[in-house]
Amino acid sequence: MDIARPTGSDSLKDSRGVAIADLNGDGRLDLVINNNNNTPTIYMNNFTEIGNWMQLKLVGRDSNRDAIGARVRLSAGGKMMTRQVKAGSGYASEAMLPVHFGLGHATEVDSVEIHWPSGLVQRVEGELIGVNQQVVIEEGAPQTTEAPSVQSSSPAIAAGER
Repeated sequence: MDIARPTGSDSLKDSRGVAIADLNGDGRLDLVINNNNNTPTIYMNNFTEIGNWMQLKLVGRDSNRDAIGARVRLSAGGKMMTRQVKAGSGYASEAMLPVHFGLGHATEVDSVEIHWPSGLVQRVEGELIGVNQQVVIEEGAPQTTEAPSVQSSSPAIAAGER
């Protein structure tokens, strides 16, 4: 079913690339479309009923600072999900570097496992990670009982092993 016109997303511009990002930090993924010789088209996701979510912003120490190439496995609600931090993810566009996980009705994250480009495997388990927030995890940061930071400028907490 074509729902472009009823949703207001039927632009006639000459589009060349699309990027997906949470532009306003509300956990809903928005779209930015790069248009040839024209201004970009921005579609803000304003759905009122959404599931739970989590975004992980990874900060490399031994790996590259943006953690490009890192693989993240997240377990929540009996499901395992995998994301990879990628650069150059599209033609004439770039997706956000934090990895986004849609958690549906899951109210907590059971574990997060990060395979850093350096070879470090880092795990966070239990009540260290809440939902509906962006968490910053710094490569090799020690695990504590405090919650990881939700501020993008603060280091996060997680255990590491080689």
